[in-house]
Amino acid sequence: MIKEVNRACEKLNDTLGISVEFSNPKKKALKAAMICNLVVGAGLVAAGILFPSKSCVLLGGISVISSIVLRKESKNKTYEL
Repeated sequence: MIKEVNRACEKLNDTLGISVEFSNPKKKALKAAMICNLVVGAGLVAAGILFPSKSCVLLGGISVISSIVLRKESKNKTYEL
């Protein structure tokens, strides 16, 4: 998914005549972000269950979904030095 977004943005850059470089995170960075999102998401879901805050449950759920997407991306990524 990261490659597709970068490709689309590069086409937009060419169309607009600007030069912007996009990051291409390594597998290790994706895994670290995945773990961070999972921990924060689980904490927010737990806080939302313990306290009467439904927004915490919603934000936690989004964070957990984000960690799942990052896990998929890191599996598709080849090893880079």
